[in-house]
Amino acid sequence: MTTGGDVPVEPQSGQESHALTRSPGRRGATAQSILDAATHLFATRGVSATSVDDIALASGSAKGSVYYNFTSKAGLVEALMDEHAARVSDSIRDASRGLTGAALQRAVVATLLADMHEHPDSARVLASEVFRTDRSWRESVSSWRTALMGPLDAIESGSSAEETGSVVSKESPDSRIGAAAIVGATLIAGLEWLIFHPDLPLDRVEDHIFRTLGLNSLPPTE
Repeated sequence: MTTGGDVPVEPQSGQESHALTRSPGRRGATAQSILDAATHLFATRGVSATSVDDIALASGSAKGSVYYNFTSKAGLVEALMDEHAARVSDSIRDASRGLTGAALQRAVVATLLADMHEHPDSARVLASEVFRTDRSWRESVSSWRTALMGPLDAIESGSSAEETGSVVSKESPDSRIGAAAIVGATLIAGLEWLIFHPDLPLDRVEDHIFRTLGLNSLPPTE
């Protein structure tokens, strides 16, 4: 368990075993309040600069409640990433069902942008952590990358997102670099929008990204 830095702290008796049985789908109001407060602090201060004490204070919860629900600060980051990965994966799967090529790419960009608009703090945290391989939550980062880039990897093999799902069974270096270019451009442009130009409407930002990535027009369907 960690406090403000990365110094391990032992959980109170019985806390860790309880917390590890909790899933995002069954998260209670207190746990959600803690996660929301932590996400905002991570987005505005950074993960390393945020302590468990800060999170407890911001959420109006006891410090023990943070440990009870998430075991540690790292557990909160993992919960944030896992929640985001599950949400975006479901949305991309629904939006890109049966699509291939540029149509699939557009669906991924539009879905990611819409989620960033709805959850800006999560987007800021994820953008700052996605390439950090030295963190204890690197497995959660990997799951998040797979959720966003997995469907795009399907383009290299000519498959649809529905056929490959969120499992990157046909990932290659070439397809992953191409997928990273699309996701990375969307993340950076989306953060530029949310932080510096929040008055721009979503559809206008989406159109700018489509045109920049060469996705503004689709080939006619037969």
